[in-house]
Amino acid sequence: MATGRFEATKYTGVRFRSHKTRRHGVQPDKYYVIRYKVKGKLKEEGLGWASQGWSPAKAHKIRSEITANIKVGVGPQSLEDFRTIKQNEELARAMARQARKSFSEAGEIYIEEYARNNKKSWKHDRTRFRLHLEPVLGNIMLDDLCFEHMEELKVTVAGKGLAKATVSQCLALTRQICNYSIQRGWLKNGNPVKGVKFPKLNNRRLRYCSADEEIAFFKLAVKRGYSDCHDICLLSLYTGMRMGEIFALTRQDIDLVENRIIIKGEAGADDGPKSGISRVAYITEKIRPMLAARILKLKSVEALLFPGPSGEMRREIGQNFKTMMKHLGWNKGVTDRRLRFCAHCFRHTFASRLVAKGVPLPVVKKMMGHATIQTTMRYTHTHDEQCRNAAQMLL
Repeated sequence: MATGRFEATKYTGVRFRSHKTRRHGVQPDKYYVIRYKVKGKLKEEGLGWASQGWSPAKAHKIRSEITANIKVGVGPQSLEDFRTIKQNEELARAMARQARKSFSEAGEIYIEEYARNNKKSWKHDRTRFRLHLEPVLGNIMLDDLCFEHMEELKVTVAGKGLAKATVSQCLALTRQICNYSIQRGWLKNGNPVKGVKFPKLNNRRLRYCSADEEIAFFKLAVKRGYSDCHDICLLSLYTGMRMGEIFALTRQDIDLVENRIIIKGEAGADDGPKSGISRVAYITEKIRPMLAARILKLKSVEALLFPGPSGEMRREIGQNFKTMMKHLGWNKGVTDRRLRFCAHCFRHTFASRLVAKGVPLPVVKKMMGHATIQTTMRYTHTHDEQCRNAAQMLL
């Protein structure tokens, strides 16, 4: 409780009254007010207690600003105006803090709200984000991200012994998250990935299956009773289908009347064509008997042609292929992944043989389901014999 009597200070228009019992230091706590005229009328406003941080000098400073503003007719012209402005500023700062997001927050929203609904590879994005991006960039606020952070990400991911392609994929995902954040208004300083040099990739696969290797592979698969491995690889070799496309095949996708296989490109599917566009593969006599035999065993039109051990869709060709590679010894001592024989080599061989037969690249592109002709050129292989023949034409 303060006394009813105000006392003057050395500052004009600044007064105080003392609390009867409460102390502030060795002195009684003091409540300060300011007085000034507005349009000829005296106005008095209370500021607060000395224990709340008020002093005669601070009160004088506020009063001087108010009286100066009254004279020129701009700015806060009362203590109430000052308090309203301060409240608005604090509210704006609070809203700014709320709108300001960390890379971790932005990444999670991007994965769940955008990637999940628009990208077939969203699960891969989620894995890369949580394993590689979040540990390095997660706690950094979006507007604080800079070139140095991107370089740190490159070094960290490469330091795990991962391929250059993985480093590029992590940088690309970071760029996508930042672009999304710019669109949402969370990032205003531009994309920090801009100007960052991506690792130079050389993914052109140089390994394909020769005629002798084809005979050896399928002979061993039959001998060991690896029927699924045999049929999956045979289908890839004579249609050019990707492993994921083969794993997703059902009875209704096989048309033995028209000799066609429908490769569905459903939007958002993880196992369909990479382009998301449906296409057709053609059944030849090399694969027709195998497909006909498998279809007879299926109970419904939606049954998978090559189900996993528990009936689920496969995610990889399985251990039998690895066992065969070990037995054949084709990858022994081979460290360059482009020269290692894998299940994808059958698809690569399909394209290589089409080119060797003189099939135009646009046709090969369509049969392979490539988005661009450049991709087709990466996966085709010009045979040495063609080069020798071309050289002989100059003689």
